[in-house]
Amino acid sequence: MVRVKRIVTFTNLFPSALLPAHGLFVYERMRRVAARTGLPWSVVAPVPQVVWPLRSGDYRRFARMPAAETWQGVAVQHPRYRHWPGLSLRRQADAMAAGARAAVGAFAAAGPIVLDAHYLWPDGVAAARLAAEFSVPFVLTARGTDVNVLAADRTVGARIAEASARASACCAVSRALGDRFAAAARLPRERVLDVRNGVDLDRFRPGDRAAARRELGLPAAGRLVLGVGRLVPAKGFHLAAAALGSLPPDVRLVLVGDGPDRRRIAAAGGARVLFLGTRGPDEVAAACRASDVLVLPSEREGWPNVVTEALACGLRVVATRVGGIPQILGEPAPDDLTLGALVPPGDQVALVAALRAVLDAPGDTARVRGFAERYGWSEPVELLAGLFLRALGEKP
Repeated sequence: MVRVKRIVTFTNLFPSALLPAHGLFVYERMRRVAARTGLPWSVVAPVPQVVWPLRSGDYRRFARMPAAETWQGVAVQHPRYRHWPGLSLRRQADAMAAGARAAVGAFAAAGPIVLDAHYLWPDGVAAARLAAEFSVPFVLTARGTDVNVLAADRTVGARIAEASARASACCAVSRALGDRFAAAARLPRERVLDVRNGVDLDRFRPGDRAAARRELGLPAAGRLVLGVGRLVPAKGFHLAAAALGSLPPDVRLVLVGDGPDRRRIAAAGGARVLFLGTRGPDEVAAACRASDVLVLPSEREGWPNVVTEALACGLRVVATRVGGIPQILGEPAPDDLTLGALVPPGDQVALVAALRAVLDAPGDTARVRGFAERYGWSEPVELLAGLFLRALGEKP
């Protein structure tokens, strides 16, 4: 019997019928890599099992997650592992590995596999433990908070370093995150590959602004500042809402996403903040076409896909100088508003000034789109395809 080689993505960051936008960037990346390699691709997406008194928000949805499903043609398994929110951080990787052992073991018994782990803690360390048990190669990808925040815990950082030393490859989605990954894992910098995300240049493209506003039920008149992401304090959308008071009255803030910071954002911006809730990628593209500028005042980032998506739609960006954002925008000069502007995190005065300057300066949609075309998927997919094929002993 022929034993078929396979890529098995191992991560909690993967979309599902209940959470269709959760980890969509992993799906977009790996479906292209699988197609390029010609290898079968499956997903193990472990789900935290939380006792009912502690279930809130996404934990309620996780409780309803099926044991297995097919997402956009990909077989996805959702093994359970016990988790105590706020209490079991340091035990989470071992719990995840225990919960997913049977699922990963079945794939390893059926033929050669490579584990593709996204997010270093707990996912990456759990994958490393299972890879050792089943003698299979694994690849780690750092994506942001795993390195920027969680790796600062001494125990977590030590576990990440041990796992990274054994990985077939270590990847980060931006140069800045690669620097942090190497430092946190105590690796030579050349051991961490910078593999940026790509943007779907067909889906995200310039278009009719008026039609996009009608599609989303947005005001036909006035200028719209768009924010896309989880409504949590670290994204800084409360600062963008507060900035409205210092901007002309025709400017409104449109937010795509949901989260616990919604009430504070609404209080800061009042009726000038329009909440669209969680939307799919086609509607995010429409929101970009409907708007005048994207704002992303985050405290930290890895490689925020929404920035390249906005640029691909010809939309300029005002964002903080954190993570991979300066790399994406090419660190524009303070007086160059061609692509937008960068500001220090938490600087309300600078944010207001940048938004006012970009809104008042004429834009060049075609020029912005032309710049964004460098961020298509071809380059990272070729790099990753070769990496996974080599891990399985194949010639790229």
